Amino acid sequence: MYAAKPYSFLSAGPATSATSSPDEPAQVPISSIIAFLNAAGLIPGEGQVYADIVTALPLLGRFEHAAVLLDISTQVIERSPEGRATASAPAGRILRLDQLQAAVIFRTGGDDQVVLEQLNRVIGRYTNREVAMLTSHESAGINYQRLADERLKDWAIWEWGKIGDYYVVGFGEGAFERIIRVHAGGARSMTHDPWYVEASEKTRAAGALAHWFVGFSRLKERLGDAAEGRVARVAAALQASNMTHDLWAIAQEGRALAVRRCYRRGDENVVRSYSEPSGYASRYLSIIPPKARRLAIVNVPTRWLVDNLPRAWVAAQSASNVRKWEIAWERLNEEKGLDISANLIDHLGDTVVIFDYPEHPLKIPFALTIAIEINDPKAVRMATDALLDAWGQYLDDRAERNKTVLVRAKVHHDEDGVWYLQLGILGPAMKVTDRFLVLSWSPQALRDALKYIEPDERTGNRR
Repeated sequence: MYAAKPYSFLSAGPATSATSSPDEPAQVPISSIIAFLNAAGLIPGEGQVYADIVTALPLLGRFEHAAVLLDISTQVIERSPEGRATASAPAGRILRLDQLQAAVIFRTGGDDQVVLEQLNRVIGRYTNREVAMLTSHESAGINYQRLADERLKDWAIWEWGKIGDYYVVGFGEGAFERIIRVHAGGARSMTHDPWYVEASEKTRAAGALAHWFVGFSRLKERLGDAAEGRVARVAAALQASNMTHDLWAIAQEGRALAVRRCYRRGDENVVRSYSEPSGYASRYLSIIPPKARRLAIVNVPTRWLVDNLPRAWVAAQSASNVRKWEIAWERLNEEKGLDISANLIDHLGDTVVIFDYPEHPLKIPFALTIAIEINDPKAVRMATDALLDAWGQYLDDRAERNKTVLVRAKVHHDEDGVWYLQLGILGPAMKVTDRFLVLSWSPQALRDALKYIEPDERTGNRR
């Protein structure tokens, strides 16, 4: 479960606002930009899903919202005779998703039109009357719409409608009605769970900007014995094998963000604080631009995150895919003649500085600058150069194989040490400085942020 207040600083906003200066250019909605790029043929087919996600993101800046996984289950099906066995599925059997229930909830207060516009756009793009059926339904006095697509499983239906002050979009048979029952008081909500209530108090989640909860014990139970091996590998990679509950909260205190966590491991509840504004050190505050509207100085086991999150992702794959990744990684280290993990991970510090400068002109959510402290810039630079160079070669080879001619993803490396991705527009960028590995949402944004991060060697002042 994930819940958050409106990200007012992430909203694309209206075309003009009451606080805008007459001399300021009007803000253009993201949906208009995407529509223009679509009409010009500048969004390739495989990029359309991402474009639609970006178009919907301003909803997060307008409404309080929540996303919840209500239920999930797996099944084992018989493999075809020519199928090959893997460590995660015995011979003749394969693991597949059986059922899924999920919902996204917006507190609209009756202002539902913008949500409906997004729904209609997605429905119009990904389905049609030949394969889909839209019907109206009613339950407990609540009217809602249901979309069933014959290309999907019988249970894979979409339902949406207004429930009190909320607008709910459900996926999976029964998901929408479960939300109705909770709203009507016929089913228990998270606020009735004793552990969640206690952990919320310890992390101050009720007043937080955002918080999320993972019920590991419930997840393992619902995924069942068939998925036990894969779930165990992911949990081990995350060092969460005996963790049953996990709650995170991000609170806003002035410009700063506080990050707190409570989790249950075995019989013990553990409370952690990763970002406490009252304890921010001046050596990190000094690199944050004065015009940044949000900032956080987070103390986390960065090396653990960089090493274990990819391991968890790989562990979620089939055994054959795991081996493919291992072989590819071993080959990359051999070709570059260095241990990339040791050169990169071993030199990452435990402090990460995050701020929202420079501001994105289209108010794209999470357009942030992130500075990860390092202790050996030469080693980190060698590792990142090797990784990004290999990634660039992979993208070039793939484009040649696919005969891509319109919009090609390319990795660039400029003379000032800035790496960035280009996919139609100039995308995420990165540079290794003397103290930090710095990432931002574009090469120019990165260079603007670096004026405050990199010292001026001639004067000793910040540029």
